[in-house]
Amino acid sequence: MIMVKPLLKDLKPGEAVETFLVVAQKQERTTKVGDAYLSLKLADASGEIEANLWKEYAELFPRLKENTFVKVRGALGEYKGKKQFNLEKLRLAREQEIELADFVRHTSADIPQTLQKIKNILLAIPDADLKKLAELFLSDEKLLADFVRAPAAQSMHSACIGGLLEHVAAMLDIAVFLAGQYSLDRSLLLMGVFLHDIGKLRELDYSKLTFGYTDSGGLVGHIVLGVQMLQEKISLLPDFPARKKMLLEHLIISHHGTREFGSPQTPMTREAVALHYIDNIDAKLVGFAEFVARNPTDTAWTAKAHMFDNKRLYVGGPEDEK
Repeated sequence: MIMVKPLLKDLKPGEAVETFLVVAQKQERTTKVGDAYLSLKLADASGEIEANLWKEYAELFPRLKENTFVKVRGALGEYKGKKQFNLEKLRLAREQEIELADFVRHTSADIPQTLQKIKNILLAIPDADLKKLAELFLSDEKLLADFVRAPAAQSMHSACIGGLLEHVAAMLDIAVFLAGQYSLDRSLLLMGVFLHDIGKLRELDYSKLTFGYTDSGGLVGHIVLGVQMLQEKISLLPDFPARKKMLLEHLIISHHGTREFGSPQTPMTREAVALHYIDNIDAKLVGFAEFVARNPTDTAWTAKAHMFDNKRLYVGGPEDEK
């Protein structure tokens, strides 16, 4: 039986479906015998899936651009351990058939309430210089308008409108606890949490239905962009101490932990070590939950998860040990 407009996260293996998706990415490739085909990533608000469009649809190849809506019929399958949508039919969707809300991922958090929580924490930090810096960032209306919309990542975790806001708020809760537990510099750590991904406001393009990278995001990256944004604000505070500027820059450039994962420098202060692990805790646990939600399973194990070294994740409980 054909279902109408199910979300990708709700698809069951082998079940025939008919639904609407958006082209997130496309790449023309050739088979071993030289036939052209399109490798696609199709998406809705619940996630993305790979699919291939073969030569019988060649007339559609030039018309399928990123952010093009399509109506598809097919079934969920698997190829080399990865989920894939096996297309039976595909056509361009008509404008009246599309509900944009089905394609835009949003945080479930209350955005005004979450932003106010972040403001309250930052405006209560004890260091006078860092508080002035926080006030400068929080009084920038354009920056805040971007901050409440930006995703925390393109796809790995909190990849939704408001995802960065959600990520920073969760990290601040952890940072408040750790600062007291381990006598860390509370002001420095909290500002580091707020600033660590601020460059994503310029790195990620979240003005379209599917998230991508700006030119500066692809060429420069959010770590360098974040340092630039920090330096722009500090230039408006002529008496800001050079040492505190340097420590904040270190927090931003070291928060990925290792050069292998994009950090120009590894964490070398206690606050930088704390920031790296706080970031990793929220990213990994949110990423785990989101992957499980996008990849429902009838067994105790999920499909392979790229974020977790391409390993399958265990989601069973003690009741399975009977």
